[in-house]
Amino acid sequence: MGEADGSLSVKRTTVIQGFPKVGRKMTFLFDYGDEWRFRVELVGMGQKVPRARYPKNLASVGQAPEQYPDMEDED
Repeated sequence: MGEADGSLSVKRTTVIQGFPKVGRKMTFLFDYGDEWRFRVELVGMGQKVPRARYPKNLASVGQAPEQYPDMEDED
């Protein structure tokens, strides 16, 4: 896991660098312990709307798991 393989830093990479054109897809790994994987696709680009919050989630599939469940619930 180094810079030599062409990967970019997650701290310094902008969205346009990661998704340079419409149709680009990536799998994101979140929470290395639980290995949650999310498939993300750039479906379009438009004009920035003033005072809008970004990024926006346009669609999701499945039920999102609870990130930090109570330990008592895991019996």
